[in-house]
Amino acid sequence: MSAVGGAKVKYDAAEPKKAPVRAVLSAIVLFAVAAALIAGAVRGELLPPGLARAWDALTGRDREALFLFEDGFDDVFADLGSAVVSAGTLGVAVYGRTGGETARESFAMANPAIASKGALAVVYDAGGRSVKVVDGSGVVASLPFERAVVSCSVGSGGIFAVTTRGTGGYKGRVEFFKLTGGVPEIIYDWSSRWPVLGAAVSRSGKLFAALTLTAQGGRIVLMERRLEEPRGEYVHQDGTIFEMTFMDSGTLIARADKELISISENGEGRIIYDFNGRELDGYSGDGGAFVVMHFARPGGGGELVTVDERGAELGRLETSSGLVWLSASGDRVAVLQSDGLDVYDRELRLAASYPEASGASAAFPRGGGAASALGAREGRVLSGKKAGAGG
Repeated sequence: MSAVGGAKVKYDAAEPKKAPVRAVLSAIVLFAVAAALIAGAVRGELLPPGLARAWDALTGRDREALFLFEDGFDDVFADLGSAVVSAGTLGVAVYGRTGGETARESFAMANPAIASKGALAVVYDAGGRSVKVVDGSGVVASLPFERAVVSCSVGSGGIFAVTTRGTGGYKGRVEFFKLTGGVPEIIYDWSSRWPVLGAAVSRSGKLFAALTLTAQGGRIVLMERRLEEPRGEYVHQDGTIFEMTFMDSGTLIARADKELISISENGEGRIIYDFNGRELDGYSGDGGAFVVMHFARPGGGGELVTVDERGAELGRLETSSGLVWLSASGDRVAVLQSDGLDVYDRELRLAASYPEASGASAAFPRGGGAASALGAREGRVLSGKKAGAGG
């Protein structure tokens, strides 16, 4: 640059332009960002669950992630699809798709418990007073309670229920919350003069159910979100009801000690499947359109059965070793036995087998043949091994 007659004159040949340098630097930065995004997508960490599964299917890539748990004793788990939640006596931790810890919160729990559905989990201290709402990013809400927490359950659309012991003339209470923008708001609450054991939320989020224990037996109260008074109730006088689950259709299925019972919105119940004296040692109603049961046999092994919401059998299969864990999700069933993990469809056709998961204590299906196998100190996400594949 030179000055002639007070005017500045630029000589391009003598002083190279700086614009190309900035352009090159910008290109390098953009390239680095793009490379990072692609790498993240390949690892599945920057994609929401649906897109991540689509990416896996598109690339045909098998995924196996290793999780190392350090949350204290009595670990309980939930598989959110895009993350795994581990809770123990020392707190809760969240692990991403590749196994790395992404969030942690330390707090004491005497009896850690967990409930989950889809991408949401509720961690609570059974008999204690702390409840944590957790998603793939970590703890999103903390709820302290004055009364002891009995149980929690999770529905769709961010709705979850917390059952506590009652005060005064009431022996039980259930509060239904909806998580909106990370803030839980009470949308319905109900108290009973009898102990409340648990609650359930329909897929639509409009119907609620509460399970109480009365002098006559198990009692299920059906409620609708827009109504102040219950819609109906069902009293089971022949035995005990242990749990209940809303099917995707809105039908409520209750598991009693001798049978499965279908209960309508108005409280009308009918037995849809009789256990016929068999010993039930495994059950999951989380399939949405079916339930899966395992009946033990003296001496080991047993029988695996799936039925739809009308009680019609979809599949039946003999098992040869001891059952460790049974769960269902979508169209898949995870059966963890002492000799490994098998994944089936609702008709009990084998989708994948993982003998290397024999040391796990919990397992959850992830779609296709994939599943997570989780234990006291570590866990794995296993996929890609088809039925009959070796190794």
